[in-house]
Amino acid sequence: MEVLGNSMYENNGFNTNFLCLQGLRVLVVDNNVDCCDLIELLLQSYDVEARKAFSAQQALDILTAWQPDILVSDIALPKVGGFALARQAKTLSAKRGKELLIVIAVTAYINEKMRQLAFSSGFDFWFTKPLELNKFLTVLVYSAIKQSSSTFFHKASTSNVLARTI
Repeated sequence: MEVLGNSMYENNGFNTNFLCLQGLRVLVVDNNVDCCDLIELLLQSYDVEARKAFSAQQALDILTAWQPDILVSDIALPKVGGFALARQAKTLSAKRGKELLIVIAVTAYINEKMRQLAFSSGFDFWFTKPLELNKFLTVLVYSAIKQSSSTFFHKASTSNVLARTI
């Protein structure tokens, strides 16, 4: 009998070397505890600093004390929904002077009208459950690169350094 260890992940086509995700700060919001825990565990396996909240209010409390790079949220949250959370999170981020907070929807809704409403509410990306991990991680990598580029160019422009010369 063959003992399965890490070898079961070697040939599955899933890239496990996403070094640019290390240190990325992500807040995961979902009232489904299992879903929230699963996404948090996935992120932590890539050395992402992940925190979780189970309601929009809990997420806003965390956002006032901690500045994530990315907010991953369900749409259907109790009391205050994901649309309002996205708007409030972007507003809070802008008030702090943080130029870029990427907001990602992870939802069971498969409705074009809801998707368009999400984008107009401030969501930058839309994923339906069950989450396609390869696509989700690709968006995180893109977002991490965008975050680091934005930070680099912002620092370069504020220190009177021509960023394009580097």
